Amino acid sequence: MRFLRPWIVAPLVLVLIALSVVTSASPNAGREQRVRDARARGSHRGRGGDPLIAAAGDISWQGESSEADGQTSALILDLAPTAVLTLGDNQYEDGELAEFMGSYDPTWGRFKGITRPVPGNHDYHTEGAQGYFDYFGDAASPPEGYYSFDIGRWHLVAVNSGDGISDEQMTWIRRDLRSDGHECELAYWHHPRWSSGSTHGSDEGMSAVWGLMYRQGVDVVLNGHDHLYERFARLNAVGELDRGGVREIIAGTGGSSLYGFGDREDGSQVRISEYGALALVLHEHSYEWDFLRAEDGRSLDHGRTACHS
Repeated sequence: MRFLRPWIVAPLVLVLIALSVVTSASPNAGREQRVRDARARGSHRGRGGDPLIAAAGDISWQGESSEADGQTSALILDLAPTAVLTLGDNQYEDGELAEFMGSYDPTWGRFKGITRPVPGNHDYHTEGAQGYFDYFGDAASPPEGYYSFDIGRWHLVAVNSGDGISDEQMTWIRRDLRSDGHECELAYWHHPRWSSGSTHGSDEGMSAVWGLMYRQGVDVVLNGHDHLYERFARLNAVGELDRGGVREIIAGTGGSSLYGFGDREDGSQVRISEYGALALVLHEHSYEWDFLRAEDGRSLDHGRTACHS
């Protein structure tokens, strides 16, 4: 019987140990590292760290929580954001409180305390969106469902388009933005003015509120409704390219289902049909976005834009 020499055995043992460590590593290790990379790109730029927010809409299907909304919620937990924005249709099919408790709460409910929601049309399948308001409580600003708040150097406006945008709400939005003195402003609601999605597409009913955002100098608008990710160039009130315009980002990718794309709308720059969450770093004079795939945390779209001066 032949024996390996000691100076050969020792290196072989070290190699086997290293291989064992690699093969036994958590399957989520790669995703976790990519999420850390996403945070490092933006969340520690300013003195003390600039705030990071996470956003997505069209989240939970009725019944038990799905794998997809479990993945998006785990991704957001890894990001450890300052706040989470939901972009409407938080709970399918009808937004009943029992449905929220059965599927939304075990996943996205884990960061309910930092969630700033807006409702979608499915949340209004229950009269007055009562299940939505009962679940989120004062954070949803019942019964109107629209409100504003500040994060860091930014002003954010939560618009309720779930059952249409009333004249009273438009008046409130106009007054809120006119009285705000922040350089950087963000607004979010469910129905996108512009979309290349084949299921819903662009919503002309949002023309008035989009025009108001443009006239008031809002920097970025976030939407859901179409179950996909789409990022637009900065556009004016009628959808033309404008360096002083508003950038729209659709992130209806929270977990309920995915839609496809039809003809590309003018100004559309990126179109992705995968589950994921949008991470936004709110710098003092700019914002940075990162669309992260739910499955592995990989960045699928990243960039940075200065706010309007």
